[in-house]
Amino acid sequence: MNPFRYSQNFFSTDFLPNQVTWLVGLLLLSLVAVMAGVVLIRRAFGKAHRSSRGAPPPPGVTFEKYEIGARLWHLGLVGIIGALVLSGAAFFAPGIIPGPVPIIGLTWLFVHLAFAVMFMLGLIVHVIKAPMIEPRQIWFDRRDWDHLVASARYYLGQPHEVPKQGKYGFWSKVFHVMLVLLTIMMLVSGISLSLDTLGWAQIDQNWQRKQRLLHDFGTYGFVALIVGHVFWQLLKSWSQQKAMVTGTVDSATFAAHHDWDRWKPEKVDHGK
Repeated sequence: MNPFRYSQNFFSTDFLPNQVTWLVGLLLLSLVAVMAGVVLIRRAFGKAHRSSRGAPPPPGVTFEKYEIGARLWHLGLVGIIGALVLSGAAFFAPGIIPGPVPIIGLTWLFVHLAFAVMFMLGLIVHVIKAPMIEPRQIWFDRRDWDHLVASARYYLGQPHEVPKQGKYGFWSKVFHVMLVLLTIMMLVSGISLSLDTLGWAQIDQNWQRKQRLLHDFGTYGFVALIVGHVFWQLLKSWSQQKAMVTGTVDSATFAAHHDWDRWKPEKVDHGK
């Protein structure tokens, strides 16, 4: 399997990799499918045992887990990334999606750039605001190591006790780190490609070729990460899943998964 599509260099007779093929995307999605299969097979023999240790929350209280801004950002992010993938595919493989864009008549390139600007602006606001709300919850701490060890013991069939988490579990933090790294790669490569395409800067074509490869790989990485993220969310209980819509969790759900000493969210009501 060759992961690259080649084209002849304009300045020489060399054929150089110019695109990352769809096969790489399929490979990454296959790895997600293998991961999902391992998880489901292990869960068929029993779910992970959650530790009973950890401070309980005040009883009969509903807590805010996701504020309205966070929920709207995630909803908008789904649409923006979907539009970026669709518009990117239109000029990654010309002809696969008809153009220009229906109704508005723009080329897919300008649609892609417009949504890229929306993504960057939203990301800047999110990066500034999120640490101001709960600055410590997304960072790793020493107790995350216990979570990692317990998870490994669970999948190896060994005795284990998964500790209760703060707002985010260990693997959720890993997911966010991977998202940040992919986002940086996509922004740097995307800005470089845009400056040259729009004629705002003259950039070495060999550098641009490498940026296209990074941008292609980052796109496949994003799709694989999102598919994996959706899979893990679907494994959660309904009371956890609906928190992304309602923004709240009840005290029973909180007590089953979270440690009050690690995370003290705002109370929404007192069960009245």
